Amino acid sequence: MRPETPFYVGTTRPSSVGWTRIGVTMLAGVAVALLMLQRGNAPAAVAGIVIFALLALWTWMTQHTRFIVDGHGVTVSLGGFWPQKPWPLADFRTVQMRDIPQSRTGVSVGGYGWRRTTVITPELEELTPVGSRKIFTLRENRARYRALVTRPGLMVEIIGHEAPHYLISPEDPVATAEAVDQAIRARR
Repeated sequence: MRPETPFYVGTTRPSSVGWTRIGVTMLAGVAVALLMLQRGNAPAAVAGIVIFALLALWTWMTQHTRFIVDGHGVTVSLGGFWPQKPWPLADFRTVQMRDIPQSRTGVSVGGYGWRRTTVITPELEELTPVGSRKIFTLRENRARYRALVTRPGLMVEIIGHEAPHYLISPEDPVATAEAVDQAIRARR
């Protein structure tokens, strides 16, 4: 029997790496502003503060998100308020859990936050099935993904019919994977 289409709301939050990036960006802005003030250029100091504050805000927005899993797919809202183009449910082939250790996150994923990237294909021992689904591995060593990775650990990997595939590190990966699984089954 086909399940109901889910309506699941989840979140991602910056990890210590994300907060460090935000803090370093703000400190760089303060340093630039102080240098400009020492040279007597107040407008450049204000411009520096504004530019680096906007960069820090953007970094925060790409890691602190709210997303909705429903009949359209997965819709991510940057900062929790700016919705992006949905990851279309029609592209989803399967969903599985993927565990990426902290020592390999940056190398495997190519960075933190909301991005289009090339991700290293997982080893079989990094994958866990969702429900009655089978684990799906890719043939390539690296594949194109749309990623929303904010921390290492357990993530939800959505394999598409073709590239791109999708990778997200939500606060509750199990509930997110189950919602995506239900959405895929409801569509069929």
